[in-house]
Amino acid sequence: MDKHNRISIKINGKESKVKKEEKETHEFVESEKPLIIIENDEVAAAQEEEEDDFSWVLPDENLKNHSSKEKEIPVIPIEDLRLSKGPSKIPYKPKNKKGFHFFPVKQFAVSFVLAVILGVGFGFMILKIVDDVNAGPAENETPAEVTDNTPPSTGKQEDTPVSGQTAIDLETLATGVVQGGKFSTAESANTTVSEIKGKGFAATAVEVDGAFFVIAGIGSEQGSVSGIKTKYEEAFPEFFAKTFELPGGSYTNAGKADAEAINAALPVYKELVALSSQAFENGEIDNGQWDNLTKQIATVKDVKTDSLHAQMKEFHTNVQSAFTQLQEFKNGGGQKSLWQSQQSLLNAYQAYSVWISELS
Repeated sequence: MDKHNRISIKINGKESKVKKEEKETHEFVESEKPLIIIENDEVAAAQEEEEDDFSWVLPDENLKNHSSKEKEIPVIPIEDLRLSKGPSKIPYKPKNKKGFHFFPVKQFAVSFVLAVILGVGFGFMILKIVDDVNAGPAENETPAEVTDNTPPSTGKQEDTPVSGQTAIDLETLATGVVQGGKFSTAESANTTVSEIKGKGFAATAVEVDGAFFVIAGIGSEQGSVSGIKTKYEEAFPEFFAKTFELPGGSYTNAGKADAEAINAALPVYKELVALSSQAFENGEIDNGQWDNLTKQIATVKDVKTDSLHAQMKEFHTNVQSAFTQLQEFKNGGGQKSLWQSQQSLLNAYQAYSVWISELS
C-alpha cells in the first residue's frame, strides 16, 4: 500500500501525529473520555506489526484527573459573555448598589422613631409651659410670703396645733449643790437616789457629758448649801458642796411655747432656789423677797402648758410646787416642807438639764 495511513491521538487535549510506513489509521483520544476509532482491519494489523517500533505512553490516570480538574472551564452561554468586562472569561454579574434593598426601610424606620420622640418631647414641653403659666400669680398680684412655720390645721377638733420654732438665748445656770456621788451608769445613780430619799432627804440624778451625778441639795451658790450639807453629816458624811453648771447658749430649735415658758419661769426658779437654801441655814424666809416672788409667780401660772415640751412642762409644774411648799413652810410647816421644796427644785433642775440637752 503506497498510501500511508495516519493515526491521530489526543493526549490531555493535545493532538499528536504518528506516521506509519506500512499502514495509516486514525485514532482519537480525548482528555476526559479517550475514544479510539479503528477504521479498518488493516490499521489493527499494522498496529500489531509495529508494537516493537512505537511505545504507547498513555497519561497517568491520577494525573489526568488532577489536570482535568485544574483546567476545567465552565461552560458559559454566549449571552453572559456579552455582559462580561475585560479579558476574563468568568461571567460578570452586576452588583447591587449598596443599601439598595434595606436602606429605604431603615431610613423610614429611623425617621419614624425620631419623629415620634420629637413630637412627644415637644408636646410635654408645651404642656409644662402651659401648666407653669396657669399656676403663676394673676396680673398685678403679689404672692404672699409665708412667715409662720406652723403647719396648717386639719380642721379636726381633737388635733392639737403644733407650735413653731424660735431662737432663744439662755445663760449658763450655775448653782451650788450637795453632791452625793458620781456614777458611770444611770442605774447606779438611781440606786443612790432611792437610798437618800428613803431616809427623808431630797435627791435626783443629772447626766452631764456621759456621767451621772447624784445631787442631794441645791442653792443659789456653793456657800448657800452649807446648811443643807450639815443635815447630811450624820447619815452621809461623804457628801460635799460644790458649784454645778448647766450650759447655756443660743438655740434656734426651741418651740415658741417653750421659749415663753422658760422666760417666765426661770427667774422665779432662781429665786426659789435661793430662798429654800437660806431657810435651811436661817430657819426663816425674808418677807421682802417673798413678796417679790409672789408677784413673779403670777406670770408662771398664766403660762398654758398644753403645747409645752414634756420636760418643759415638768419644769413648769415643779416650779409651782416648790412655791407652794415654801409657802407652807413660811406658814409654820416645819422641816418637812423645806425638804419637799428641795425635792421639787431638784426635779425641776433635772427636767431643765434634759430639755437643754435635747436642744443642743
